[in-house]
Amino acid sequence: MRIDDVYIGGIGAFLPPFTERPAGEGGSPLPDGLTGALVAGELPPPEMAVRAARQAFERAGADPSTLDLLFHVSVFHQGPDGWLPQSYIQRELGLDPHAMAVELRQGCNGMFTGLELAISHLRADAARGSALLTAAENFNSALVDRWTAHPGSYLGDSGSAVLLTRRPGFARLRSVATVSVPELEQLHRGDEALFPPGATVGRPLDFGRRAGQFRATAEAANVPALLGKARDELLARVLDESGTELTDVTRVVSVNTARAHAKERLMDPLGLPMSRSAWEFGSRMGHLGAGDQFLTLERMAVAGALGAGDRVLMIGVGPGLSIGAAVVEIVHSPDWA
Repeated sequence: MRIDDVYIGGIGAFLPPFTERPAGEGGSPLPDGLTGALVAGELPPPEMAVRAARQAFERAGADPSTLDLLFHVSVFHQGPDGWLPQSYIQRELGLDPHAMAVELRQGCNGMFTGLELAISHLRADAARGSALLTAAENFNSALVDRWTAHPGSYLGDSGSAVLLTRRPGFARLRSVATVSVPELEQLHRGDEALFPPGATVGRPLDFGRRAGQFRATAEAANVPALLGKARDELLARVLDESGTELTDVTRVVSVNTARAHAKERLMDPLGLPMSRSAWEFGSRMGHLGAGDQFLTLERMAVAGALGAGDRVLMIGVGPGLSIGAAVVEIVHSPDWA
């Protein structure tokens, strides 16, 4: 999707304390200095989303009551079964009750899906002026071991919020797109039965175990080719739609993972050095579900690492399998940086 009329008015972040991996914990070998992750204790994810959203509105100088759309993106349990977190967020923020509020379950790629849907919603009616995307997770659960459940990274807790606006903001979205590779859906399912759901019977979430089960299937041999083709075609699309060459890209923002993963699976195929990645900004947060990319962008802005004219290439991957990408142009350094 080519974009020239939607801006990022503000980004909000709720970042709980950094916690080092407990001594004796195993998991995937992480030789690149990933020593821990953000851990939120017992703070509910929707509350972290609310705190991040308040900061996004404050930074943008925007009134929450004028919002037209709320998407809350989640990957793990948000609260009581049968209850919906977006309504809590909508009430706590004092959003217009006529604003559409929806939870998106698109895994770690959910913010890119949310961008596409939110922009389409804004463009459908000239009277609509802003949309809010939030994402939040708390992985403190007997159903997941944050230090071992996700190969190549630790799972971190956080809240994030991105306010999209038709009015000029500190950054402008230039393009966004998503693509699916359904042939690889079993990669994140493994041999688990579809029913009953694992959480209802106390089965822990372990993506490493599921991936190991998938590697035993005939389809596993196709992973590198299918992923590489989908990734390359998607990135070529968003770069072309935004009028951006790879040489124009200031930073590449991706999933918070081990340095070797970022280098070998993304930067090397792009032909770009690790100095053009944003790995160092996300390396002490952990993998935050759908929040990695925009919280990393927020950290770069706070650190003064973004300047007018910079172009940031963002990419994410989620179960399904889906891949999302976007190009963001920095209009000016935000006042809150």
